Amino acid sequence: MKIAIFVAAVALGSLAAGCSFPSSGRLVTRQQAGQMQRIEYGTVEKVSRVIVEGQHGQIGTYGGVLTGVAVTGGVGHGVGTDLARTGGAVVGAVAGQAVEEGLTRKEALELTIKLEDGSRVVITQVGVSVFGAGDRVAVAHGGGGARVLAP
Repeated sequence: MKIAIFVAAVALGSLAAGCSFPSSGRLVTRQQAGQMQRIEYGTVEKVSRVIVEGQHGQIGTYGGVLTGVAVTGGVGHGVGTDLARTGGAVVGAVAGQAVEEGLTRKEALELTIKLEDGSRVVITQVGVSVFGAGDRVAVAHGGGGARVLAP
């Protein structure tokens, strides 16, 4: 019974963590706010789909530890219980990190762009892009990053 309640609580927590507030505008990072960026123009030469690595944070680790300890709580007697819980915590932490990384991966596009000055740049941009080979684009860069925009 305890395990069923725990599993239900973890499932509800996971669903709540995945929720986000609706936004009517484009979302920018805190680092982008107030940063000056230069604009250069160019033409997209190639578009490739890539996956951006997920996060390796505390949520997966601690969630995995708690799950591992809960699952192995009824195993063994005396010292055996302690060993089982310790093993469950370690295995749970590793599994929790792997789950968190997998769930936070993002699809992205790698765009190869030939700028007007003849140089070529490659920019990886998270999200769905409407750009294809041959499209004219604006490249905004500065402040530690770059992004591709419609001209």
